Amino acid sequence: MKSEAGIWLLVAGAVLTLGGAYLAWSSFAAGPLPAGEVPTASVFRERQPLPAFELRGPQGVLTDVDLRGGWTFLFFGYTQCPDVCPAALALMKEVGVALKVDKAVPPAPTFRVVFVSVDPRRDSAELLGQYLGAFDPAFIGVSGDDAALAPLVAALGIYYRRNDATDGKNYTVDHSAAIHLIDPQGRLAAVFSPPQDAAKIVADFRRIVASGSPRG
Repeated sequence: MKSEAGIWLLVAGAVLTLGGAYLAWSSFAAGPLPAGEVPTASVFRERQPLPAFELRGPQGVLTDVDLRGGWTFLFFGYTQCPDVCPAALALMKEVGVALKVDKAVPPAPTFRVVFVSVDPRRDSAELLGQYLGAFDPAFIGVSGDDAALAPLVAALGIYYRRNDATDGKNYTVDHSAAIHLIDPQGRLAAVFSPPQDAAKIVADFRRIVASGSPRG
């Protein structure tokens, strides 16, 4: 079992490396965006649909099809994260509040936030609901085992590693800290890498939505 787990980690690492390289390449494949158009986000002008996936949370099943029809911010983490995850969720709450009070024309676009836990052993649906409810009851929490997480993780170049070799209860999880923006067609539109700032995300989000749907 240990050898199989080691092989899986090596394969997963290779997939994530290749996935990250592809994302970096595809963001610039169509040429750079006009100067100043989107100053802080990595924007994908040629967008690919997310792969089929199925995860579960307090609101039930979430699939790739459910992400279509509206803008979605995706973030990967775990409920016992001491700093990165609560900071990211508080940030997305701040972004939502800023957009609601934004008086700019056209009206501010709406979005949903999906928190994907990479720690399914400890993050039950009930715990996810309680955790996210402390930030915003509208936030969606989902998780799944490694096989269920794999399609989405590989497609977005997400990294995670559970440090549970010596303690299966009290452990940390290393994970990517980027926030991913999914467009209404269920395609990756942009990546917001740390350090992240609410005001800049609001401005970038508006620019991305106003730019329309690119080819692809």
